[in-house]
Amino acid sequence: MWRSLSGKPIADIVAAVKELLRGDDEVIHVGTDSQHSGQATNYVTVVAVVYPGHGGRVFYRRKQITRQHSLAQKLFLEAELSLDAAMVLSHFVAHDIIVHVDANEDLRHVSSQYVRALAGMVLGHGFQVRVKPDSWCATHVADSLVKGKHSAA
Repeated sequence: MWRSLSGKPIADIVAAVKELLRGDDEVIHVGTDSQHSGQATNYVTVVAVVYPGHGGRVFYRRKQITRQHSLAQKLFLEAELSLDAAMVLSHFVAHDIIVHVDANEDLRHVSSQYVRALAGMVLGHGFQVRVKPDSWCATHVADSLVKGKHSAA
């Protein structure tokens, strides 16, 4: 179930996104982040419709699965969840969709060994890709939601 940041359930994400599209200036960003919690891994996927220079709107959905012990499994499932949302939207919405991947190109980070494969996965599906430090949809918005830093009003 998708939700708005206020916590309101969104029955149809495609209809909700289409309703926000006013012209050709909007950009749709999709990103996912995850957090371990006991024997589970919680994932939050975010769809952000951005009006450049004028803010935007955010929708999200949560998914919980058995704990992912491998960083690779966790990162690839994050990318897969983002791609699932992006593909659904792309069938009905004729706008740019950018998929944000929560991996860092900087070799000091363990996730750097997966950046090329993750970016290739996104590009292979026909979407633009952003990685850290430019993947704000995953690394800030989804991160905040998965860690419970945002509470619905």
